[in-house]
Amino acid sequence: MSRRDDAYPTKTLGSVAIALLFVGLLASFFSARAQQPTPSTPPAGAPQPPADGSQPIAFSHRVHADTNAISCQLCHSDARRSSVAGIPSVQRCVQCHQTIATKQPEVVKLMAYWKAKTPLPWVRVYDLPDYVRFTHKRHVLAGIECQNCHGDVAKMDAAVRTAPLTMGWCLTCHEQRHGPTDCLTCHY
Repeated sequence: MSRRDDAYPTKTLGSVAIALLFVGLLASFFSARAQQPTPSTPPAGAPQPPADGSQPIAFSHRVHADTNAISCQLCHSDARRSSVAGIPSVQRCVQCHQTIATKQPEVVKLMAYWKAKTPLPWVRVYDLPDYVRFTHKRHVLAGIECQNCHGDVAKMDAAVRTAPLTMGWCLTCHEQRHGPTDCLTCHY
């Protein structure tokens, strides 16, 4: 066999490996897209979400986190063990509100969702592009306070976005705290 014949299988294997990697990346991308929740219409009996894009319940972070000193992680318990902080389930809210403030109009709305067995159609306040891989867990375990990115939520009635969450903003924070700045830290 000539030298040229020896090189041919290597080039073919390399091309096949690259093609398989590309197909795998595409499958991963479309699989992640398919797993994203899609908005649904609440079942009969559940309140309809507001048409203006506001939150379905006027939830006050000020009352919960400031007045009642409830820790962020009591309701957003996934933050310390997952990439997402998670939005509390109706069940989590009902655990307290079966007995607390039961006559308040917003709690009455909450209980209507509970009785209809449907999740609250919260409107996202924070969302990163699909090409960014952010994990709350790493930040929580590193001792980064929620307020660094989310602002002083305990002083807010409705949560509002307080940080731009741009790549430059994140990199500046990582540089100041000596966090990783390699591209593959967030883009993989």
